[in-house]
Amino acid sequence: MDILRLRHILTVAQTRSFSRAAEQLNITQPALSRSIAAFEVRYGVRLFDRSRSGVMPTAIGRQIIDQARDLVGLASGMDRDLRLLARGEAGEVAIGFGPLMASLLLPDLGAYVQRTRPGLLLRTMIRTPDQLAQALMDDQIELIFGNSWPLADVQGLSVQTVGAIEVGLLVRSGHPLAGRTRLGRADLGPFAIASASDLVLAGLPDMTGAFICDNFHILRDLTLRSDAVWVGAPAAAQADIAAGALVMLDLVDRPPIQSEIALVRRAGRSLSPAAIAVTDEARRLLAQAADRLS
Repeated sequence: MDILRLRHILTVAQTRSFSRAAEQLNITQPALSRSIAAFEVRYGVRLFDRSRSGVMPTAIGRQIIDQARDLVGLASGMDRDLRLLARGEAGEVAIGFGPLMASLLLPDLGAYVQRTRPGLLLRTMIRTPDQLAQALMDDQIELIFGNSWPLADVQGLSVQTVGAIEVGLLVRSGHPLAGRTRLGRADLGPFAIASASDLVLAGLPDMTGAFICDNFHILRDLTLRSDAVWVGAPAAAQADIAAGALVMLDLVDRPPIQSEIALVRRAGRSLSPAAIAVTDEARRLLAQAADRLS
């Protein structure tokens, strides 16, 4: 079905004149007449009766015009939607975040999407790296924004480093280690480690207990209420550090760690315009968070 020809029919029906319709469509009247005649010949119908009083739809013409109006409306809606999709302003995008990136970026990233792309449906998944990698391979999410090191060797993934964030040791202000200098890893022995992943325990005392949880807020509250040592990102706890509620520890035998952050997608897959727009903003927020602590 030729949508352009249906527009010709609807314009003639609206204006009740071939000449006015041709002017409105910015084509010649003979070209418009040929377009309508070709439709009539193709389907063996007569759409309009002409008289001195103007152009009137025939009985079957009125039925065809009603259906044409619906089809043209759907086509116009699809055209509008396609343009929004191409600009990343509509549709749906699903992105996976590690616990650290979720706590650091998602509130501001969500506000950005709601403010600039209210027609976009953003789905987020917060999981451990191995769970996110499986969700990515199962096409449940389009990409991952998180720590790169657990995923660097996973087959079938494209890993692009987009920034880095400092990972340190945090304790409550009244903690026995707070304010002490010349601390070493052995000094952590009496205290449990709080972390989003058990992988960060490497290099810490072997007999140290641990509390593993992928929820930033729970780790924060646990650290404020106990003598746990939180292995986390100072950028994600900046307000508590500024208020003096949390204190960073400085170990002489464990220098600060820079955790690489990457955009991870399936190899050979293109990102949707919406995913590109959202990750561009996530990169900006990540750089902003890193600058605040530099």
